Amino acid sequence: MLNITQLTAKEKTMQKNFSVAFIIVLLILFNSDSNASTAEQEYHQANKQFAKGNYSQAVHIYQSLLADPFCGISPSVLYTRIADSYFNLGDYRNALYAYRRALIGQRESEKPATQYWIGFSMLMLGKRVDAVNEFLKIPALYPESGMWISTAYYWAGRACEQMGQRELAAEYFGKAGGSGRSTQERFALEKAKEAKGK
Repeated sequence: MLNITQLTAKEKTMQKNFSVAFIIVLLILFNSDSNASTAEQEYHQANKQFAKGNYSQAVHIYQSLLADPFCGISPSVLYTRIADSYFNLGDYRNALYAYRRALIGQRESEKPATQYWIGFSMLMLGKRVDAVNEFLKIPALYPESGMWISTAYYWAGRACEQMGQRELAAEYFGKAGGSGRSTQERFALEKAKEAKGK
């Protein structure tokens, strides 16, 4: 009679292979948890550097996290932080690039703010026509984005004003002004009157 506890050589090999595979899986899981924990610590360190105004150091850390495919932090979050750092450094070209990369993986609710900073980066680079086009994407692409719409119209108006396009500036200021209930809306409506020459 065959004893159940006795294993054939093939079954022993299979059991050994299964044990080795199980240990490898555990090591991979442990390593990825350890890596994610380290990445989170580095991310918090980068945020601390950013909060202290050490934007160059923050960019360096954010970029190193971006290069690590196992860090567990969304690339769109990292690109946004990189862009914010560059913007604060006055490096609007790199900020613009990073904001555009951030848009790729963002949730819809985050995109209007990023689109605004793309427009503002263009404005800071002196590319006023491009800035207007970028600002106007907000009401076109994100019509439910609330205050970002009036903010976009206001800055589109400012860019037009800087280019001497007073009628267009008045139109955008008027749209930013809406009903004129808030202080910001009343200010935008005053800018619209000013631009019309009234």
